[in-house]
Amino acid sequence: MSDYQSFLESTLATQSDSIQSYELDSRKVWLKKASERHGLWLYTPLKWLAKIFNLGSITPVPNQGGSVAIQCEFKRIQQLKALGISTPNVLALSKKGILLEDVGSQRQSQVSQLDQKIASLKDHPEQQFNLFHQAIQAIRQIHQHEGYLSEAFARNILVDEQNQFTFIDFETDPRDVLSLHDCFVRDWLLFIFSTAYHFEFERLEPASQLLYQALLDEPQVYKDICKVGKRLNWVLRFNVSKVGNDGKRIQKCVLFLRYLKEQAEKAKQD
Repeated sequence: MSDYQSFLESTLATQSDSIQSYELDSRKVWLKKASERHGLWLYTPLKWLAKIFNLGSITPVPNQGGSVAIQCEFKRIQQLKALGISTPNVLALSKKGILLEDVGSQRQSQVSQLDQKIASLKDHPEQQFNLFHQAIQAIRQIHQHEGYLSEAFARNILVDEQNQFTFIDFETDPRDVLSLHDCFVRDWLLFIFSTAYHFEFERLEPASQLLYQALLDEPQVYKDICKVGKRLNWVLRFNVSKVGNDGKRIQKCVLFLRYLKEQAEKAKQD
């Protein structure tokens, strides 16, 4: 048994949190412990919305929790690594937990969550757009290899000082309930929802153009993303910003989707 495996087995018995970091052999590691499955009733409203609007891509992907989620994390990390995609190194594995190398230690660089990095560049629009473009290309590369993410929120995309990306959090497998095509659409929707909020309103249109350009060779994916945006357009009739940050987040997401749809209309006119 390796030192990492021994550490995993012994620490699982005492760790109370579902995820915790440690220093081990001068490197930072993360231990993810099997936790209870999420109540499936939480997913019911979204499941009905997906059926009513005929939007397969928003069908919820349940987190089964426990050993199933741990084994899923390992499987998905290995799948993406096989495609040449940067994911955390697995140091040890058991039915009850997984030990992962910290991405900062792995890359020997400071890393940030993508949403925080985009937000930090608020006063530097060119750098903000450049980072957004690079993140889009990183996801596009995954899709070109017929890979997909699990939860493509910007918080699960880590970026180092050279703007190299590493993807984390794989406790779910969307392919269990979605077609590969809908997995692609879902990735982009989660990415848009978690990044649009960090752009000033006047930057949403040029930001949407960056994604439009990346989707030119995926016309059906583009159409299905726009279809979701069209179904959500009613949100803009309400003053959702009064609801606070969550309202503004939804408003910016729907505006981004509207601008994304308008990009094709502009292209026809040119």
